[in-house]
Amino acid sequence: MKKLMFILLTVLIASCSTENKQEEVIRELAKKDAIEKLQLPEGTKFSDENIDVTETETGEGSIGVTYLVKVTIKSQDRDGNEIVKTHTFNYKKVGEGGLAPQDYELTSFE
Repeated sequence: MKKLMFILLTVLIASCSTENKQEEVIRELAKKDAIEKLQLPEGTKFSDENIDVTETETGEGSIGVTYLVKVTIKSQDRDGNEIVKTHTFNYKKVGEGGLAPQDYELTSFE
């Protein structure tokens, strides 16, 4: 019985670790796509609080997982007023592993 509990606990920990790595890959991909698609300066920095990743449900007929990523960009105008814009990126998981940027495809962004 102890062996079974150990195996189940190990699988649970491994799955949580993989999920965190997948989320980190999506965050890095969203940072790169935000700079490219929104034509931001190359040295633009993002913090984890500026990027919100949510796994969304797909329809019953579709296969795969989709992720909704909200990127908040703060800037200032010439008068020093802070401007906050939120952009939404949708990614679809197309690869099996999910630990490489090639495993995800940008389906839309606003």
